[in-house]
Amino acid sequence: MLKNVRVWVGLLVSGFFIFLLLRKTDPSELAHSFRHANYAWLAPAVALYLTSVYIRAVRYRYIVRSVKLIASTALFPILIIGYMANNLLPARAGEFVRAHVLGEKHEVSKMAALGTVAVERLFDGLTLLGFLAITVILLGGDSALKNLTLLAVAIFAVALAVFVGALAAPDATEQLIGRLCRLAPGRVRDRLYDLAISFVEGLRAVRHPDAFAWVTVTSVGAWMLEAVVYMLVGRAFGIHAGFGYFVMAVGAGNLAITAPSTSGGIGPFEFFVKTVLVGATVAEADAAAYSLAVHAVILVPATLLGLYYLWTMKIPFPTLRPAREPLGVTVPNAD
Repeated sequence: MLKNVRVWVGLLVSGFFIFLLLRKTDPSELAHSFRHANYAWLAPAVALYLTSVYIRAVRYRYIVRSVKLIASTALFPILIIGYMANNLLPARAGEFVRAHVLGEKHEVSKMAALGTVAVERLFDGLTLLGFLAITVILLGGDSALKNLTLLAVAIFAVALAVFVGALAAPDATEQLIGRLCRLAPGRVRDRLYDLAISFVEGLRAVRHPDAFAWVTVTSVGAWMLEAVVYMLVGRAFGIHAGFGYFVMAVGAGNLAITAPSTSGGIGPFEFFVKTVLVGATVAEADAAAYSLAVHAVILVPATLLGLYYLWTMKIPFPTLRPAREPLGVTVPNAD
């Protein structure tokens, strides 16, 4: 029942943002933008996007080493499979899929793997928030972008506080988690405790200064390279806005898809990317066409490549479900 509610909420949210995306766009002008685009620019854009994913695989190696030492080349297909699942399944299920595949292929706890995914997503969120906040301050933005920035700041301020606390004192954090989880209903208490502890365990790897530095640098580098991808797609549509606007589009589009929506974040992503480009004085139709095209460059190659990797790994797609096995711990009793 809850799953069906999430699906319907996602469809409504996506439909609402698609309506906002297209309501000021003349269909004939939109078609004109697509007809006159120079699609030769998309080939280097796709190549650079896959390069940015490999940089994320390098980053993930430093995060996952708290669980097991795994080469970046072995992690790259797993990341792609996770992206593919996010593009095809609702409710960001790709994060669970990635944990499942990592556990199956490398014999690690799927709950621990899920914790490393949460750590990676926290670094992504903080990086994107930095991109969006800095560019909005320097370049300006309309009310929608400013509201998105404020909402993201509020969410990630809490996440950052938890991150710093868990990083500085993991043992004390685990004790606090145990006390808080005892307040939850019995049927979900151990599950919540496992999830929280898996996140803290995932943070242990980045407590080392070299690992923290590498994860930070590769986070910024990967997303900055993706901004170059956005710029190349812009060239395909004759858009020559300043690079800062493409950095803003990366931040706005990817933070927006954390909201409930259909698979791949279709709707919120396009609306906020278009909003950024319109703020750079790009015509409505060109900005709308661009937002659809850049999202396709991100979604289509990763989806096709992810399906290929899934096929080569011989893992049936229907068996990919959220990890269920515990970490082997239970909520501690009261002192």
